[in-house]
Amino acid sequence: MPYGVQIISRKPTTSPLLTRNEIAEISGVSINAVNKALEQRVAKARRQRGRTLLAADEAAALALLSELPISLSIKLKREVRNWIVKRNPAKAEEFELSRALRVAMTENAADVAKRAIDYVRLREKYVEVDPGRMGGTPVIRGTRVPVRTLAQLVEGGESRKALKEDYPHIPEEAYDVAVLWAKGNPRRGRPAGSPRARSAGRAATA
Repeated sequence: MPYGVQIISRKPTTSPLLTRNEIAEISGVSINAVNKALEQRVAKARRQRGRTLLAADEAAALALLSELPISLSIKLKREVRNWIVKRNPAKAEEFELSRALRVAMTENAADVAKRAIDYVRLREKYVEVDPGRMGGTPVIRGTRVPVRTLAQLVEGGESRKALKEDYPHIPEEAYDVAVLWAKGNPRRGRPAGSPRARSAGRAATA
């Protein structure tokens, strides 16, 4: 018998959009699984400024589908996806696919739904892209510190204490957002070298 979770939350009227890589990072599935879901039209995407974007709700749907112990037909996968996307994933109860088969929102999928909402909120709070500033390089809002620079320092093992000393104007909660954003928005073309020049960061204020 499937197990359910009961978490109280509210789903926004319009789900924010995420890149395919952001969806993969948040849901815990591979980018190949995301692309396959799009090809099968199990997940739905929108084209915006040349990019393929998915609603944040799709993360929970993909997470739940990846947890199912049996293989479903594309038709049934779409039904499960529509059930999650059209309802508040955190409150979802059992869904009957047939008399012999029911699925329920798992704890992991509910956590993914919450993680997606939290990420979107923090992304809007800390990631800023202004074409008229630093050539449009994504920066931590209110600073001149590139998001990818901060992400690479965190991923490179820089201690939180050292980061706080070097970037006292950046809240600690921005560190993880920077890492997830950088993974979800990989640099196009040849990657740059590891950022170790912090002199600009120390003086990087609005």
